[in-house]
Amino acid sequence: MNKVTFLSIICLFLINNVFSITLEEAIKRGLEVSYPLKQQKEIIKSFEYQYTSSIDPYLPKANMEGGYIRYLYGSPSQTRTSGIDSIGNDVYSATGTLSLRIFDGGLRSAKRKGAESSLEREKEKIESVKTDVIYNIKTAFFTALGKKIIVEKKKEAYEITKKIVDLTKAKYDLGVAKKSDVLQAEVRLTSARIELFESEKEFEKALEDLNSLLLFKGDENLTIEGDLSIPVQKESIDSLTERALKTRPDVNYQLKEIERLNMVYNEKKSEWYPKIDVELQQSRVDKSFAPKNRQDIFGLTLTYPIFDGVGRYYNLKASASELSAAKFRLEEIKRTVKLEITKAYKDFEKSFENTRLYKELLKEAEVNFEQAYGEYKVGKGDILSLLQSEKDLSKAKENLVTSLYQLNNAMAYLEKVAYITGY
Repeated sequence: MNKVTFLSIICLFLINNVFSITLEEAIKRGLEVSYPLKQQKEIIKSFEYQYTSSIDPYLPKANMEGGYIRYLYGSPSQTRTSGIDSIGNDVYSATGTLSLRIFDGGLRSAKRKGAESSLEREKEKIESVKTDVIYNIKTAFFTALGKKIIVEKKKEAYEITKKIVDLTKAKYDLGVAKKSDVLQAEVRLTSARIELFESEKEFEKALEDLNSLLLFKGDENLTIEGDLSIPVQKESIDSLTERALKTRPDVNYQLKEIERLNMVYNEKKSEWYPKIDVELQQSRVDKSFAPKNRQDIFGLTLTYPIFDGVGRYYNLKASASELSAAKFRLEEIKRTVKLEITKAYKDFEKSFENTRLYKELLKEAEVNFEQAYGEYKVGKGDILSLLQSEKDLSKAKENLVTSLYQLNNAMAYLEKVAYITGY
């Protein structure tokens, strides 16, 4: 009784550590645990803080300053406005200043808009990262699912080969088959067992790829559920390209980068304009620790650098060249987008046609095997033809499954480059 209870607990423990997952569930989990996505979210937070801090130049600045001075060789005379002729060797001072820049040639505006463009640029980048994560999960899932189905087909091939071996041995016992027929059938059975073992290992490797993306622990057994359906693409290359050029994150990322560089150019241009500041100041200087002699000042300052070297000129030229380079980069991205969509579309068409042809090939291989098996069973066929037809059938099944998961991978890539999102 104790042994039964112990075994039951072990079985329940093993069952609880088995995770069955569909494609939608895999994508949902992948988006939750992806390190690149988490990294980009933190980068966005950083740019949000930088954008918030860019409001500072618009705000007034308030400063307080206090000081103590001791004159070692006699004190200077103070002006008559102070109310006393001398303040002694010990001088205490306190100053409060409130200042505001009212004109800076567009520097503040350019920096704030540049920070906003940088933030929006990083938001576009997270969409690009998200697209990559979804694509990687899809291809890993479809590949693992395809490898799983191939294992099932290899098991079928192994059972069919066992059936042929049993038939050959029965005919040999009856004296209507040669010993070499039995040996050839057994060789094929061993080959089928080797192929089954290799397919199982390939499936385990593919499952590890998916497991790594979803960050499952080593003691969590992952199984996948789903079917390899035939996807359909009705849109043309032109329509996919037109939409991608408007919505793809890397295109929008570069557009935001151009906006940012425009603001950098405006920053450099603002150095050619004067700066105007207003200031209110109250100062007190006296020989007591709490100074009482008060002076109130209102100031309006106009600052313009007449000559400060050649940096302003060449910095402006440099930012203009950087802006031009970014525009050329945008055109290159658009060219790449068009090429990627065209090639992905052609790959999808090729995979789609391969799947159709492998379906036909499988039907022909099934008919050929049934014919060869029937002929050998009644003594009209030879073992080599039967074994070859079985091998062709096994290969046709494998090729069809391979073409199906490659077709789904091709569709996933087309969705990625054309930015067809559903998540």
